[in-house]
Amino acid sequence: MNRQTTRILLAPLLLFALAFAGCDSSTQPASPTATTGQTSSPTATFPLEGPIPVPSKDGTPGAISGPTIGSAEPGGSPATPPTPSGTIVDTSAATLPSTPGEAAPTPTPVTATGSGEALTALQALDQLKPKALAWQKDARLGLLSNIRPGQQKSLLGTTLGDPNVNEPTPDGKGRNWTLIAFSPSANGAAAISTDGTQTDLVSEDAVTEEVLTRFNAPHLSALNLSALNSTQLVDSDVLFRKMGARSKSQTIGIALLAPDGLGLGPLPTPSPSGDSPQLAYEAFSTDPNQQTFIFFDAKTGNVILDSSAP
Repeated sequence: MNRQTTRILLAPLLLFALAFAGCDSSTQPASPTATTGQTSSPTATFPLEGPIPVPSKDGTPGAISGPTIGSAEPGGSPATPPTPSGTIVDTSAATLPSTPGEAAPTPTPVTATGSGEALTALQALDQLKPKALAWQKDARLGLLSNIRPGQQKSLLGTTLGDPNVNEPTPDGKGRNWTLIAFSPSANGAAAISTDGTQTDLVSEDAVTEEVLTRFNAPHLSALNLSALNSTQLVDSDVLFRKMGARSKSQTIGIALLAPDGLGLGPLPTPSPSGDSPQLAYEAFSTDPNQQTFIFFDAKTGNVILDSSAP
């Protein structure tokens, strides 16, 4: 067979081989192109639900524990995020805490007034003394002051003349006198008012242990209400007349008190040879802008201390 005959026989075989090669090349990945310089990668297909498999260090497929695709609730424990490296800079702005009471509203002034009969201090004492002795037989007089209704617990926690606690006593008379009595045997204190109320100041935490201890002192036995005779004391209306023009003010109040027991004494003695009084009256102003007061000896009515005197 000559060379020309061989070419004629091989031509059909070559065409068949090229056709077969063309069909097989259609399933192979595309070659890199000059325009991108990247090889296209096949796209991975994950299931629609269930944990996402990830390879572990040894190449065995593992699973991330956490929410699954298509699930409504997280499953398992959340994955721990990696610890950041480098310096962490906190750019948040610090907010200072508010000062206690900074935004608190101004307390509403107490304006309630006594509605009972207008009495002098000694008239009120004669009414309240039996009630105090019924409370404790060894009751001692600590303070007798005209106060606003409902302010019994505040009487020992503030100064005389606080307009939210004390009411003025025009002409030396008040409508809600309150007697604070102390009992050494019971180590107690009670506030008894002419409006009929009686308050245990110890159970209300309205009296300090220091004050209770002072009133337990033996030298204050002269304050025992059982031996106290009101006829031997000067009354509040008499002292108002001794104050002259100052008694005309509608803000002036007066109280009968035990200076040593309340920590106000000893007061100056009326005379060089006399003793400091264990019972005294204090006249005061319920106007916060006026800080005036006068102390009188309850037995003699003599002025012991006058803040307005030179």
